[in-house]
Amino acid sequence: MEPVIEPGMTPGQRIKLYRQRAAITQEVAAQLKGCTVSAWRKWESGERSVNSLGDWIDIARILKVRDLYRLTGLPVGSLPDEPAEHESVPPIRSALLAYSPSLDTEPDLPALTRSIAWAWDTWYGSGQRYTRTGPLLPELIRTTRATVATIDGAQRRDALRLAADLYLLVRAYGKRVGAYDVSILGADRAVAAAHDADDPLYRASAAWHMANVLSATGHTEESAALCRDAIADLRNVPGLDAERSALLGALHLMLAIQEARLRRDRQAMDSLDTAERTAGATGETTTHHLYFGPTNVGVHRAAVALEMSRAGEALRIAERVDVEQTPSLERRHAHYLHLARAYAIRRDDLASAHMLLRADQEIPEESRLNVALRAVVRELVTRETPTTRSVVRPLAERLGIA
Repeated sequence: MEPVIEPGMTPGQRIKLYRQRAAITQEVAAQLKGCTVSAWRKWESGERSVNSLGDWIDIARILKVRDLYRLTGLPVGSLPDEPAEHESVPPIRSALLAYSPSLDTEPDLPALTRSIAWAWDTWYGSGQRYTRTGPLLPELIRTTRATVATIDGAQRRDALRLAADLYLLVRAYGKRVGAYDVSILGADRAVAAAHDADDPLYRASAAWHMANVLSATGHTEESAALCRDAIADLRNVPGLDAERSALLGALHLMLAIQEARLRRDRQAMDSLDTAERTAGATGETTTHHLYFGPTNVGVHRAAVALEMSRAGEALRIAERVDVEQTPSLERRHAHYLHLARAYAIRRDDLASAHMLLRADQEIPEESRLNVALRAVVRELVTRETPTTRSVVRPLAERLGIA
């Protein structure tokens, strides 16, 4: 028997209604979906939108709903779109999977070092990071793979470190364009290179990147376990140098997010407190392509509060964080998106729209690709008012959102 759909029911309320009709718990539904219970709860409460058509299809299958319109309340044309694969991805994937790349000349580690450093600078410092960084990666991957295969002796460790540096960038790029197979492969190769180089700092950085992509693909428990293992490994490294401290702090911030998603609030706060004490000693710093310091701790405190469904607390924290202190465009973009999500949850749509514009100003290319940002824009469009229309509509049209 079909449940009664009341006028004005939100997509989240419809998910809850059909789940109750199916007589399954949130825990069972989340297990069948392959997501965390926290994510499922947030879909039902409306704190987080279902971000893709594929997710809606999975939810409909789990809840045994044949009519997507009844489940979503959205016409087919208004459902989240499945973004096409970014045009830069196939050449990157081909370079990663090529059987045996070779060099036409003798290996040149100094030149390769400069090239990889340039690619990272382009990624972190350019508002056109996808346009400029993506085309660099295939040839860099081929050259790096061939160099590592060619070099032995005393220089091999340096070559492995360079390989780890490059694969970390592949991980970051792949995740941002939604190519999670490329991102996971990049992270895995970075971990392998770091272990082969027997460099504990590179191992820690690679672990952070692997935990990041595990988190993004819904493997929250695995991400948290990896963070804990990396923290324990790094603590056994003698000395208390700034690089080691900053990496420990970054791992604690990553762990805090995972603990919050697993509803381990106390552990999440403990990890944040540890990171904050560490940041007090390191100040604002960058090591192994990770930004760490008081600003990043503040950004993560707001993000953790949002994960814990405390939108008001997230806003109070986030509004006091001066993200201009960080050189990371990505971190600033994420911070403004956290604010936009929190304002949207509290139905302060005009403030949410302005935060979306701030995020868009940081990295315009990111807005078109970022699934979470597009979901917030879509949500604001569905309940726009004359006051918000002039702000939301132009952004929605630029992003191709009906």
